[in-house]
Amino acid sequence: MTDVPCPATPQLLALTAACRPDWSSDQVRDVLGQARTEGMTWGHVLVVVAQLIADPDAEPPDLLAARRELWRHRRRPPGPETAHRGAAAVRAALTTRSD
Repeated sequence: MTDVPCPATPQLLALTAACRPDWSSDQVRDVLGQARTEGMTWGHVLVVVAQLIADPDAEPPDLLAARRELWRHRRRPPGPETAHRGAAAVRAALTTRSD
């Protein structure tokens, strides 16, 4: 099975050149390569580039700022017992003993 959407780097470079002549095509090419090397999916790159093209203040390196932090997506959320243990620890710390 093929990746959908299929990578189309030359077409994306042509689109950025047509829509954003103020951007250096070499810089866009480098940033796209770096984003793909660092694990951004083609779909994510495509969406972020489209958003950057529409933003008059955006620059090509802003694409790299949109990278997902993989460690955030690989962590499992804490179980409900974690909250209960934390609440019990807080109650114990706030309780004053009158011995």
